[in-house]
Amino acid sequence: MSFVELHCHSAYSFLDGASHPEELAARAAELGYEALALTDHDGVYGSLEFAYAAKAFGVRPITGAEVTLSDGSHVTLLVESPRGYANLCRLLTAAHAETRPKPTEPIPPSLDRHLFAAYHEGLVCLSGCAREGLAVRNVNGAAELASVFGRDCFFVELQRPYERGDVQRNARLRQLAETIGVQTVVTGNVHAHNRRRALLQDAMVAIRHRTSLEGAERERRGNHECVLLAPDALAERFSDDRDAVARTAELAERLEFDLTHELGYRYPDFSDRDEPAIAELTRVCNRAFEARYSGTNGLKRKARARLEEELALIADLGLAGFFLLHWKYSNWPRRSRARCGDATLRGTRCPRAAGAGARSARSSAI
Repeated sequence: MSFVELHCHSAYSFLDGASHPEELAARAAELGYEALALTDHDGVYGSLEFAYAAKAFGVRPITGAEVTLSDGSHVTLLVESPRGYANLCRLLTAAHAETRPKPTEPIPPSLDRHLFAAYHEGLVCLSGCAREGLAVRNVNGAAELASVFGRDCFFVELQRPYERGDVQRNARLRQLAETIGVQTVVTGNVHAHNRRRALLQDAMVAIRHRTSLEGAERERRGNHECVLLAPDALAERFSDDRDAVARTAELAERLEFDLTHELGYRYPDFSDRDEPAIAELTRVCNRAFEARYSGTNGLKRKARARLEEELALIADLGLAGFFLLHWKYSNWPRRSRARCGDATLRGTRCPRAAGAGARSARSSAI
């Protein structure tokens, strides 16, 4: 492999990426890529879809995400192992934990980069894109993450979208890599699978910024260079960084994690008793079954056979805890309503409502 694209966005980078995961996979196969990374903004929403599509086209999928940090800068995270995927999911959960809708727009996800100290194992970190990358916006932050991830798992990202300042920026990034003792890799920051689709990407950026195409001239990639190029074409763009180009292929060989394989995850057991969750789920289903079906007619026998078939499948998949959890949540409002309804009929206040009123009164007093 001469070059592997390690920074690529699909339509799951909402109002930024313009191509479906399947289109990226098909185009990568057409261009001769042996592997391709999908790194959507602040999520892995399209990763499984991309992984299956890429494998169908003979392209090895690499899982990752471009994560927004609390200072507004970006880093690109690539998954090397199952532990790395678990850590990426934890980091993305933390990034989204404080997002709350505002009257005009949602608060975007953001991640405290100090969390990387606890959740970096199994991940490779690239320093981010040409506009918002951590190495571009916060040199000290990049040096800090280089120390956390280590020389073998942190790389300074070079991009050349043919925008003003490309040459000077890449020169500074090479110097930074030398200063902090890490290596560089080349990426294309792909947002569309071909140039025709780049026109749609322009429109999406304008919509995201609530303006016209002209009004979004600074934000959009109007020269349409952030598209998936053939490996040789991208390598030619970085004729002075041949080692950084070749390093992408070397790094891709390390990123062996396959999202389509069994991850070994088992849903927690939410049963209330010292017995398997499937036993409690069976008891719950049997109670509901007897309440719904009466007599010994053929319909009841058919329903009983179907119930036993479904319970056997749930037990085989280890998903009894999943169904119990959702049953408990859906049943809780019914039980609460029944208690409050009985209290209302007796002319008394619902205990939960009374407690809420007391708390509200105390808050007002404070």
